Amino acid sequence: MGRRLAWLVAGGLVAAFALPAIASAHVGRTLPVATNFTARIVSPVPDVRAQVVDGDQTLWLGAPATAVVRVPGTLGEPLLRFDARGVWLNLRSPTAQADRIDRYDLRPSPRPNARPLWHRVTAGHAYAWHEHRLHALEPLARKAGAVGPWAIPVVVDGRRRVLAGVLDFHPAGRTWAWIAATVAATLAATAAAVLRRRALLVAALAALPLAAALRAGRELYGRPNVPVTGYVGVGITSAVGLALLAGLSSSQTRVPAAFLVGFGALYEGLTMLPLLTHALALNAVPSTAARVFEVVAVACGIAALGGSVLGNLRETQ
Repeated sequence: MGRRLAWLVAGGLVAAFALPAIASAHVGRTLPVATNFTARIVSPVPDVRAQVVDGDQTLWLGAPATAVVRVPGTLGEPLLRFDARGVWLNLRSPTAQADRIDRYDLRPSPRPNARPLWHRVTAGHAYAWHEHRLHALEPLARKAGAVGPWAIPVVVDGRRRVLAGVLDFHPAGRTWAWIAATVAATLAATAAAVLRRRALLVAALAALPLAAALRAGRELYGRPNVPVTGYVGVGITSAVGLALLAGLSSSQTRVPAAFLVGFGALYEGLTMLPLLTHALALNAVPSTAARVFEVVAVACGIAALGGSVLGNLRETQ
């Protein structure tokens, strides 16, 4: 029974990790974990809702169902069109290819005035896409504060408007302190978990909720419309977490469950490592708390992984 539970949890764990990666691959890019830059809107477009997502990476736009809203690309070519039937992407747009916007069958034309080839990406009236113009000035950042302005043209019912804002730079701060804390906590927790089964259980019980919280916080952060895959990913992660918790509660399955918790927490910790090297966490968990979660999750994850393996070897000798 213990072995069957371990295999079941292992399969769920793989699914919990793989699903968000597959969803990100579908749109051609992975979700950033942390950032040193934010793009803020200072001049909105009347009657058009706009929000910057993921610091300075993504622009979310919502248009009235009764309006026709067009967003030109960087060369002035048609890029996106919002109308009563939904949101359309021009498959011939070079900007769509350069920014890897949502399609594998793009057919970019070098001519900005080429006839658009429209493909509907959603029947709704809001859409989010990777917008390079938000962060084009990143290489110019030298000190904290405003780097420079950005502007994106928007045509509303034939009237030209400009969505404008400013790119801000936030230095990372004392990265070395968080790295040092992670190393020190990892050494201490691993030594305790190898020597004592109780410490192994404590490490696994600490790593499990913190790694799950970081994953859920990233999936649900900052988007006006969280995709279905985000909720599904959180649901699978929660189910796997409960199964692992059940495994930790039994003396027969405690060690294999701790190994799986350690593996999962280490995977999440490596994925979330930019939390320690960047200024702002792109997570529903506040930045400082997210860094603390990251330090403890990595330390206790390695401790659970090492303790379940090395502890067994020590006891069999």
